[in-house]
Amino acid sequence: MKFSTSTTIFGLCVTSGRRTLTRFIRLSFSLVFICAAFAQAGNCQVIDELLADSRSALKDLKFTPQEVLAIQEKAAKGDAKSQYVLGWLYFTGNSVNKDDERALQWMTKAADQDFRFAQTQTGLMYLVAKDLPNNYLLAREWLLKGAAHNQADAWNALGAIYSQGLGVEVSGNEAIKCFKKAADLGFDKAQYNLGFQYATGKLVPKDFTEAAKWFQLASQQDHVRATYSLGVMYRDGQGVDQDSAEAFKLFQKGAEKHHFPPAQHNLGAMYYEGKGVSKDLVLAYMWISLAAETGFEPSQKRLATISEKMTPAQIVEAKQRAEDWAKTQGNQ
Repeated sequence: MKFSTSTTIFGLCVTSGRRTLTRFIRLSFSLVFICAAFAQAGNCQVIDELLADSRSALKDLKFTPQEVLAIQEKAAKGDAKSQYVLGWLYFTGNSVNKDDERALQWMTKAADQDFRFAQTQTGLMYLVAKDLPNNYLLAREWLLKGAAHNQADAWNALGAIYSQGLGVEVSGNEAIKCFKKAADLGFDKAQYNLGFQYATGKLVPKDFTEAAKWFQLASQQDHVRATYSLGVMYRDGQGVDQDSAEAFKLFQKGAEKHHFPPAQHNLGAMYYEGKGVSKDLVLAYMWISLAAETGFEPSQKRLATISEKMTPAQIVEAKQRAEDWAKTQGNQ
């Protein structure tokens, strides 16, 4: 949605892009455990995409030098919300030169005024600032303050700290408790994290039924990895009744809407095998080649096998479809 006029927030007039500034102000980091195919790789948990959501929301927001100056002036006078915004701008390099030190200084000023959003963000900034002494300890201290305000992303981040032993001993009980707090608040990434834990059995005994429940809840919020993981469960009949057609729909959503390489790969595999959909080697090659172009290794290895069963004309058609699809997506 585009706005034809500027928007006023915190008493400042700023130009809006496709995303609303309200969402930006409430935006927080997201800790995500990424596992492209949990059923095949139960140990590939990593903290990733901490800034993905913020960058997405900020990319269309353009602040003029005058607007930045107005934010700076209000922040210098002690306005916590302006300090919070200024911290984000310096941290992401939006409309100002990126400066992590200044970002942390301004975010901490807002946090010290008990501005709950800033407390969580300060904790997450320390969590990713690995070059700072005691960064994990400071991260945990600020995240606990955010969690005291029932900030879902703070609870989720604490779950990551306990699950991966970041400055603390690994504690499955504490991690699950924190993830559950965030998940019960409707936080899709925590719902995914819970599903991941139950699917892989890293911190709790494996429970595919419980995993499917949490993946389903996150998928309903359009969480791409939860949608993909749920597709894997329907494909393999783990925690749910085996349903190739439902798996196909979930992979298709991840492939077409989110351009998620593992989903593109599995969508192509289902076309290749004729599971959940009529067999179609051209579409199989198309989707797997799109995943291969991103560097997804399983797809790169699979292409040769598929091409052996295709005519030269079919390969040409598949490549053309992939090219046309990529161009169409690039223009959106």
